[in-house]
Amino acid sequence: MCEICREKAATRTCELCGRRVCDADWRSGYCAACENALCQVCHKRLSVGYCAVCGKLVCEDCSIEFGVARVCTLCALELGLNTRR
Repeated sequence: MCEICREKAATRTCELCGRRVCDADWRSGYCAACENALCQVCHKRLSVGYCAVCGKLVCEDCSIEFGVARVCTLCALELGLNTRR
């Protein structure tokens, strides 16, 4: 049984979260839930928040903490912020 729609038979397993999903909830290697939560910079990892500058979903590797905010590496470079960890 698909873990998203709960109606159709599960035919695939999400590479990120391990959910078993049907073809309708499958998106090129990921389930529909993970696709909506993917980092909008690398498109490979799940996001942990939004960039405070541009609003993109970002993962830990594609962002830096700047005070209490998170800034994507693209905006950080544009603003001249240190992107080293």
